[in-house]
Amino acid sequence: MEHGQDMPILTDLREGIWTITLNRPRVLNALTLEMFSLLQEAIARAAAEPAVEVVLLRGAGGNFCSGADLSILGALRDPAQADESLTVINAFLTQLHHMPKPVIALVEGAAVGAGLNLALHADFVIAARDAVLQEPFVQIGLTTDFGGTYLLPRLVGMAQAKRLALLGEKISGSEAERIGLIYKAVDAAEIEQEAQQLISALLRLPRHALAVTKAGLTACLEKNLEQSLAWEKEQQPKLIMHPAFESLVQAKRKRM
Repeated sequence: MEHGQDMPILTDLREGIWTITLNRPRVLNALTLEMFSLLQEAIARAAAEPAVEVVLLRGAGGNFCSGADLSILGALRDPAQADESLTVINAFLTQLHHMPKPVIALVEGAAVGAGLNLALHADFVIAARDAVLQEPFVQIGLTTDFGGTYLLPRLVGMAQAKRLALLGEKISGSEAERIGLIYKAVDAAEIEQEAQQLISALLRLPRHALAVTKAGLTACLEKNLEQSLAWEKEQQPKLIMHPAFESLVQAKRKRM
């Protein structure tokens, strides 16, 4: 799926990296319902395409995403339209959350509301130190959505989750890293280099082990310790029997 520059979602596959770009820079990449359908298609293709090893999610024009477009907010006023719209959105977010391949979000400029929560569904969020992150829903009489009520307590604990969701404070990329909301904050000029270093590290790792480990970490959020241990007990022997295991161990020993 390759799109022209006037499309709201751009995709590109190079050297195992599937880049998805939110492409409405004039409105800070505000999300429309069409974009969620296109994003769902892009993630489905990335999951199914063997050539894709890492997904990179970013925004055009120096901002990540300002949140939901007013067209979505307007649709939520009608019960039937609200159900249809949120079904599309939730299907995409569920698909993204369970994506078997590593997902990296690059946050520059604004990442607000739905835009912030979209980024937080990635496995790694790299933000510019001066990026602006915010959960402003309650300030306009709404509740945190796009998975925010699920993600925030798990990422930063309940106290910081309430700070972000109930107060709607704007925080910088640096502050987001400090409280554990994101993977890393760097100077804006270094964000591309940091992303490439992370991608290179991921590309050196066995993709089957990444997929299984990612699934286990995701599933553990709904499991108690005993269930997590049982899952690990089931998966680890399978990975040990994988043809790549012995060669990976030998390579590791040579580096020690």
